[in-house]
Amino acid sequence: MPPRDPTVSRRLLLLGAAGASGAAVLARLPGTSAAAAPSRKLPAVLEAEPRSEPAVLAGAREAPAEQVHDIVIAGGRVLDPETGFDDEAEVGIDGGTITAISNDGLEGRNRIDAAGLVVAPGFIDLLSYEPNPYGVWFKVADGVTTTMGMHGLNDEAGPFFERWGNDPPPVNYGGAFDHPFARSQLGLGVGEAASPAQIRELRAQAERGLADGWAGIDIEPEYTPGATTEELTAMGAVAADGGVALYAHGRYSDDTAPGTNAETLAELLGIALATGTSLHVEHITSTGGTFTMPASLRTLARARGEGVDVTACMYPYDFWATYLGSTRFAPGWQERFHISYDDLLVPGTGERLTEASFEREQSRNTLVAAMAIPEADVVAGLRSPFVMIGSDAVLEEGDNNHPRGAGCCSRVLGRYVREQRVLSLREALAKMTVIPAQRLAVGAPAFDRKGRLQVGADADITVFDPATVADQATITDPSRESVGIQWVLVGGQAVKTPDGLQKDVRPGRPIRRA
Repeated sequence: MPPRDPTVSRRLLLLGAAGASGAAVLARLPGTSAAAAPSRKLPAVLEAEPRSEPAVLAGAREAPAEQVHDIVIAGGRVLDPETGFDDEAEVGIDGGTITAISNDGLEGRNRIDAAGLVVAPGFIDLLSYEPNPYGVWFKVADGVTTTMGMHGLNDEAGPFFERWGNDPPPVNYGGAFDHPFARSQLGLGVGEAASPAQIRELRAQAERGLADGWAGIDIEPEYTPGATTEELTAMGAVAADGGVALYAHGRYSDDTAPGTNAETLAELLGIALATGTSLHVEHITSTGGTFTMPASLRTLARARGEGVDVTACMYPYDFWATYLGSTRFAPGWQERFHISYDDLLVPGTGERLTEASFEREQSRNTLVAAMAIPEADVVAGLRSPFVMIGSDAVLEEGDNNHPRGAGCCSRVLGRYVREQRVLSLREALAKMTVIPAQRLAVGAPAFDRKGRLQVGADADITVFDPATVADQATITDPSRESVGIQWVLVGGQAVKTPDGLQKDVRPGRPIRRA
């Protein structure tokens, strides 16, 4: 098992079997109180009743009826998840902004025929990584217009934004301060606790990262088991002071004591209560909720009811993936995750591991897929109103990738909306557009104009065929583009058309904390 801070373990085991939420328990711990709960709350995820008329963002003005627009998207089913507007309409675009949505017909110098298609806000992947020139195009083929590396980026903000500013990707981009990366830069091993002086330096680095544009703070105690709650709370305090959210890959990922999902959520909610930070639980179906999703979701729902601004995300697959050299595969992994060697597959080949091949691939630090997420957990997460979609992946060259890097959004629309009817189309789109936009707007106000099909919103738009949209990527062949995504516009420029990806078009813009 990874080394643990015994003080943390003693406190977190107080979660107990009484059924109280992690927030309620931690409110009674020394150093925390109910009064410490964050005062910020997310706006309503969806309006209760769908609007019959398109919305106009505050401060925006609809273009005059006689205006000739740069682009008109005509004949499609226009669906704005936030307001529920859902009707055949035309969308007028000028520059990078939506300037009109009308049932009366619009004039445009260029027209996109969207008959039989859904016109939706561009998809936002808040749990992506660097928009590398190989993997980013699979995102575009999946309908993504903005990728945010809120799981942390292994870089400093200044060089990151300079590099991609000089070589823009096709999508908008940004990210979060990576606490494990900063620890490694200080020479701290994953199992080492930071000294008081090192915690002060980590705080200073995080503050500089926010000043230079990072839109959040990422912590990953499962991968840095030596990080104490004191150290992680310092990161939460930086997030709260900087007006951004704390994004967290929790300490434990299972239901086997000691070290459970309940303890994970208790620790994270305790940090939120102690600091007042907004909190986002990363990929809850694989960390913090696996095998206990109903209970984990109840804990978060109760915390939200108590005033904690907490959300979560997930990817719609029944298997996770990580590198065999990580602390996730510390001794005891079979018992923790209820799997064995033959439940581990090598993406790109589909090879199932044996004890002997496990040792070989672990020495190579190969990424493997673990068939360790119950389908019922996936469905429960998708049905939760505060759980959004985040891929936790971008493809790298070579086939050793999780297919979620290519097919995450289309899988939701094809498998879980059209085929299984787990979600309505509006609910599914909200989880990929306005809900992540609301989460990210805590720290990056640019997202107030994204994730919406409203007059005044950014013209990041995805047009897809609801009858055919589907993921194609598999463990054996993870580098397969999704199908059914017809048009993808970023800032009003088409980076995908029915003819294919437009790889000479690079309208992506940086999204920084403001």
